[in-house]
Amino acid sequence: MGDLVSGAVVGAVFAELFVVVKAAVKTTILFQSRLRSLESTLQYIKPVIKEIDSLNKLLDSPKEEMKHLHDLLKHGKILVEKSLRVNVNLYKRYRYSLKLADLDDDILKFFQIYIMVIGRDSKEVLVEVKDSRLAIRKLSLMLEDVLNNKGMRSVGAGGFGSCVVPKAPEFVVGLNVSIRQLKKQLLDRGVSLMVVSAPGGCGKTTLVETLCHDEEIKGNFKNNIFFVTVSQSPNFTVMVQNMIHHKGKDVPQIETEQHAIDQLQQLLVEIGKDPILLVLDDVWSESESILEKFWFEEVTDYKILVTSRFDLSAFGPPHKLNPLNDEDARKLFLHSATPKVGSSFRSPSLMKMTDGSVVPRDELIDEIVKRCKGSPLALTVVGKSLCGKHPKIWESTLLEWSEGSFIDTNRAIFDCLQRSLDDLDGMPVYKECFMDLGSFPEDHAIPATALIDMWIELHKLDADGVHAKRILHELAARNLVDLVATKNDESEGDGFYDDLYVRQHDLLRELAIHQNSQGLIHERKRLNLDIRGNKFPGWFTAQDEQPLNAHLLSISTDESFLSDWPHLELLAVEVLVLNFRTKSYTLPIFIKNLVRLKTLIITNNGFFPAELSNLAILGSLPNLKRIRLECIKIPSSDPSDVTLSNLQKASFFMCDLSRGMMAMPNLAEIDIAYCSELERLPTSLCNITSLRKISITSCHNLSLLPDQIGNLFNLQVLRLSSCMNLSGLPESIGRLQNLAFLDISNCFSIGELPKEIGGLCMLKELHMKGCSGLSAVPEAVVNLEQLKYVICDVQRAHLWRPHKDRLPKVTVKIVQDDITLDWLLK
Repeated sequence: MGDLVSGAVVGAVFAELFVVVKAAVKTTILFQSRLRSLESTLQYIKPVIKEIDSLNKLLDSPKEEMKHLHDLLKHGKILVEKSLRVNVNLYKRYRYSLKLADLDDDILKFFQIYIMVIGRDSKEVLVEVKDSRLAIRKLSLMLEDVLNNKGMRSVGAGGFGSCVVPKAPEFVVGLNVSIRQLKKQLLDRGVSLMVVSAPGGCGKTTLVETLCHDEEIKGNFKNNIFFVTVSQSPNFTVMVQNMIHHKGKDVPQIETEQHAIDQLQQLLVEIGKDPILLVLDDVWSESESILEKFWFEEVTDYKILVTSRFDLSAFGPPHKLNPLNDEDARKLFLHSATPKVGSSFRSPSLMKMTDGSVVPRDELIDEIVKRCKGSPLALTVVGKSLCGKHPKIWESTLLEWSEGSFIDTNRAIFDCLQRSLDDLDGMPVYKECFMDLGSFPEDHAIPATALIDMWIELHKLDADGVHAKRILHELAARNLVDLVATKNDESEGDGFYDDLYVRQHDLLRELAIHQNSQGLIHERKRLNLDIRGNKFPGWFTAQDEQPLNAHLLSISTDESFLSDWPHLELLAVEVLVLNFRTKSYTLPIFIKNLVRLKTLIITNNGFFPAELSNLAILGSLPNLKRIRLECIKIPSSDPSDVTLSNLQKASFFMCDLSRGMMAMPNLAEIDIAYCSELERLPTSLCNITSLRKISITSCHNLSLLPDQIGNLFNLQVLRLSSCMNLSGLPESIGRLQNLAFLDISNCFSIGELPKEIGGLCMLKELHMKGCSGLSAVPEAVVNLEQLKYVICDVQRAHLWRPHKDRLPKVTVKIVQDDITLDWLLK
């Protein structure tokens, strides 16, 4: 069987199976869901099979693995053919249905194991085969795409909306006893459901995150750990779809709640060979009934761990998470309040204030810690707000604090957070930006680019977003928000923020909402409208003689909303945030009256892209400059009929753009990410000569750029990163006389650069990390007189050595391109 090491032989067997499956889908009504799922899997791994052939030329891949793949595919072909001959015998139908499902799973599992094996073996031959690591990385990313994109709902590697356990907290105190007790229960076969109860800000989520990263817990539950955030307005169907997607299975359209329950039960039964741990974080009392939908008695060794501000006593006595004791509270406070040195922090005796004066007295530290009532959130936020400041400011803060009264623990924590917010009084724009965060749904990751777009227009900041980004990082430095990057890429050179997200603790969000709700309705700067069912608040429907003065309007609707909007005039609104969870969504008719609207953010929180209708009303908005669509399907009617004359920036994230885009004649920037249906960039974009920036990332099916792209003579930034099927750059790219930044990182299929690239007379920075298909750069690169930086991996760095003498100003920066297989565990 030695010849089976050849990818060509494996490819032939794969092709035979693929043909049989495709024919079966078309010719039989039996096993349709199983066969379609299998067809989907084969469609995704088709390019991977080709890549294995290339990889086998670099590595002596283990014959056992190739033989196993050959046999698996051959067995699959026989199994599918037999399934077509199954008669009306119900038992046989059931058996073959399970066998087809197992075949689907076995194929995916093979590739998970295979990439680990070749990753191991590549270390032994790395010295001899210089491109092996990069070839493996290509295959690794392609396989990641197979597992992550079968359900269409993927944000980076792991992403939000997934069931991946969040990263373990860096600094944890006071949880050892709780971790020990809960771990014992989770490993005890007699315990099925546990509730961790504590007020907000006491560290419930930190506790369960830390627990999920415990080695014994991971060893017991392996890849069957799901981390699901429930929140105040849960969508059970979407949670189930995310769980199915998390296991790399084909995600179905789910029409009813009972269908969702059935799908969840089927999933748990299928994966129940190993123990299962489901973490349901942030369950509210009104959502208590949702726990029953997740429980199935027939699934053995299945644990549900719940966190809640409420006791949920119907499920037994909860595990009470107590506030931190004085010693642990002091440790946590000092960790936040003490200037850092590298990854460690200085003791109080080594603290230096900004003016070099002495540190605060121990008594002052103890009194502030006491006021925080043992709340980890309050200790962290207050500590960060005082970090590096003069002791006199600490004293004045405590003095002002003492004037307030504490009703209960939550009020005390709220008061701590309020004082930290008051610390921004000398920075009014920063405080206003913090208040804007309450306009996004609870427990949702907020795209940093959405915030930046909003702040630029709402607070009249500089158009390039430098000030907005500074505000974002200042809020993070004060622990008022958390910044989470879905990719760890230090090579970005133009301030690219598409892979950065903002998370905010529920209490901080509630603080912002509380601040926004002060005063009369018609005087408020921000209005948040959370519609459940079709119940509008009275102020929304009442025709008040005083006009509403809100500049920021946020509207969230659930899956039962019927899109029956009352008439409303909001003439002052400059930013509109729409969040919904339905399969289709009609834009509110009152939008056409928002004559001052500058930024529009529309997010579908369902699993599949939702069709957006009534798009034409956007054409009547004279000041609309920025629009962001997430998980949206452009309607079937000709989208070019909608003209957004003054739009300057358009962002499409996980959208279906197969039907085209709106007409945007004066666009300056377009951002397209994770749009799997995009195969070719519309030629119409090349007529928008005002375009200065194009960013297309992780659109894996994009294969061609229009030849007319050279018409974009004002283009300064062209990013095409992680577009794995992009075959090359058009010759006309040489006409982009103003292009200063070009990124083709991880575009594996680009085999060569056109010689016309030498015409990029203003190019200063070129990113080409992970371009494994490139074996040379054209001689014409010596004409890039303005080029300063080339960002690439070790293999691509060698390509520039022959031109070093003629490009003396160029710095070739090598970015470490380590292979990571962490995504397999996700």
